[in-house]
Amino acid sequence: MAPLSFHIRHEVTPERCSAVFEAIAEGLPYQHIIQSDRQETRLRQLGLVAEQELSTDGKALAQVCRQKPELWGDLLHFLHYTRWSPLEPTVYAFSWVYRQFTNLLWESTHVLVDESFLQPVVGALIGAIEAEPAFATIIEHKTRAGTISLSTSSLVGALNWLAALQPPVMNEQQFSRRFFCPPELMVLALGWVARTDGGELGIDLLLSPERRKALCMLCLLDPAALDRSIDWALPLYSRCIRPGTRAGAYGRFIRFVCWPQLADLTST
Repeated sequence: MAPLSFHIRHEVTPERCSAVFEAIAEGLPYQHIIQSDRQETRLRQLGLVAEQELSTDGKALAQVCRQKPELWGDLLHFLHYTRWSPLEPTVYAFSWVYRQFTNLLWESTHVLVDESFLQPVVGALIGAIEAEPAFATIIEHKTRAGTISLSTSSLVGALNWLAALQPPVMNEQQFSRRFFCPPELMVLALGWVARTDGGELGIDLLLSPERRKALCMLCLLDPAALDRSIDWALPLYSRCIRPGTRAGAYGRFIRFVCWPQLADLTST
């Protein structure tokens, strides 16, 4: 079993991963791409490559991106953010770091992401890892050196993907929440938040303050833009998600017909 690793490789980038992904989809060689083996490893970690070809999700993503190539950054961001699960805490720990760092940036609202910002963030993340029950008792035995290996390079690895979002959240080194996100990201985010917080198919789900915040953090949205983004997504993906049957003083409700998957994002 691979050792527990929290590092996000900074040499793995959206552009290089895209080139390797497209080559695998077309059955073409890709060894000429810079550090192609590490790009391929990340694609495997994200569930997009199996054996020597695209997985089911990979094929669905390829079809979506052929129709809407601008979605590559946002959909890969979603996969990075959601890949880690507390059910398998030693697997995809880089995704846990990616999620925590993304949430920290969102909490910062508007911040210059330079070395003076990243250095204390590394320390804060190491402290969060040590305090996380899923990791606390296994760090000594599951990591290569018995300690947490995390650096500003790891965070640059996350920034590579955050810089690929459209509309952007990064302007050079400046981070700002955005006021719109693609409906494809929103529908996936709604499904993920619902599934991780007790949602059920066919039953109204209240978008509580906690769920609204979770959606905003994943999509890197300003809270003022959330309802507008949901309104945009609902009619486009009504085969998966619809307005709830209830409304009023408690807030907004939604209802899932099925849990959204990458395959549901393709145009028919």
